Amino acid sequence: MPKVIKIFILIAFLGSIILTESCRKDPVFNTDPNFRLEFSRDTIRFDTVFTSLGSTTLWLKVYNRSNKDIDIQTIELVGGEASPFRMNVSGDTLLSQRHIRLRAKDSLFIFIRVTINPNDTTNLFEEVDYIRFSFNNQTQDVVLSAFGQNAHYLHEINGSFQYDTLNIPCIIADCSSPWTAEKPYVIFGHLLVQSGDELILEAGTRLHFAPDAGLIVDNGGSLKIRGAFGEEVIFDGMRMDEAYRNTTGQWGRIWLSAGSINNEINWAIIRNGKIGLLVDSVANDNRTLTIENTIIDNMQSHGIWARGADILGNNLQVSNCGERLLELVGGRYAFEHCTFANYFRALTSFRRTASVLLKNYTYSNGVEISLCPLVRADFTSCIIYGSRTEGELELDLKSETADNYNFSYCNIRTRINTNSSRFQNCQINMDPFFKSTSSPNFDFDIELPPSSQTSGVIGKGKPGSLISRDLKDRHRPWFSTIGAYEFTE
Repeated sequence: MPKVIKIFILIAFLGSIILTESCRKDPVFNTDPNFRLEFSRDTIRFDTVFTSLGSTTLWLKVYNRSNKDIDIQTIELVGGEASPFRMNVSGDTLLSQRHIRLRAKDSLFIFIRVTINPNDTTNLFEEVDYIRFSFNNQTQDVVLSAFGQNAHYLHEINGSFQYDTLNIPCIIADCSSPWTAEKPYVIFGHLLVQSGDELILEAGTRLHFAPDAGLIVDNGGSLKIRGAFGEEVIFDGMRMDEAYRNTTGQWGRIWLSAGSINNEINWAIIRNGKIGLLVDSVANDNRTLTIENTIIDNMQSHGIWARGADILGNNLQVSNCGERLLELVGGRYAFEHCTFANYFRALTSFRRTASVLLKNYTYSNGVEISLCPLVRADFTSCIIYGSRTEGELELDLKSETADNYNFSYCNIRTRINTNSSRFQNCQINMDPFFKSTSSPNFDFDIELPPSSQTSGVIGKGKPGSLISRDLKDRHRPWFSTIGAYEFTE
């Protein structure tokens, strides 16, 4: 191309740019002093946040509903550097940002986090700040609120737990005095109760675990949970935000290892982990676990997984687990007035396994079968029910001589042949009428619908039960309701 033509094209291009710029109008901003921005929320409220630990991120949406652009002179955190809150406006993290242009009929996102400094307070305390928007000689504020909670933080690795070829680094539990409800305990790792030690958790004590953290009771050690109605001992993940309130798999498990002795759990709530209780085989003549008045809920895998253990369980609710509510592999068990209810539904898959499994063998190296005798398994006045149409009870027993199991006065969803002496006075495949089987308001108390005058559980429990109070501390009459909850009008 001749050089003269190239120059001509360049001049024409520059001229078009100049002409365009000269014709472009300056933006017309809304300057109405009565105009107001709109917000998705007027208060950004964080749930309880442990001091020194950052929160999840919440968002605020800001709307310009007018037909003209708005020049927001400043968007700022009123508390400045001293504020525990931090914001991100369209990728900019400055505490005070100037001349944010919000176009007509458009919106912008602001993302907010909070990190609260510790202090000497044992109770919850509130931190408050504001995001202030200044424009057209006026201001609008959005409130930021977060409740802080001081805690005991346990993270020093000073011991280990040996299991087969595994050597698990651990935090040695201080068992010199009972743990109390004064402040919660936040645990970063495996907490170990050593042989000869007894960890006592008083009413209202709360343990919050980091991802994959958990509690291990070693051979010869004991766990004593002494909660009370309304002051249950809590085991949960360390995130208190609403988004995590019903999120499964946030922490590991409570592991009562082989040889741990005389473990007692009374009035506890264990939730949102991977396995609620892993209870290993007995290595002595003591009962492995007595568990009463306890809820185990929303576990990624198992509620209770027992391997050759000895467990007595009364007034239990074990609910909503991804695989099993209860898996008993050999051992000795007695459960009375328990509700095993499974309506677990993961985001990516449906549950394919029955909720309750009785088994008397284990695999070795994936092939060899090792018998693990089921010495005794008694279920009295228990509900075994859930969403699985194939049934919620599975018996996987290799030897008829070891089938020492018995279900009496129970309500069971199953396809198993129950025409035998092992099923006495049971209600089979009859809806117990739980109050709610839907997320997030699961409630496994009993409520008759208006269309029904009877239930498979009301008044059908074993007469004259010695378990005189239910899981809501209500009196249980002579002709009781099957399960952990007594029906009331």
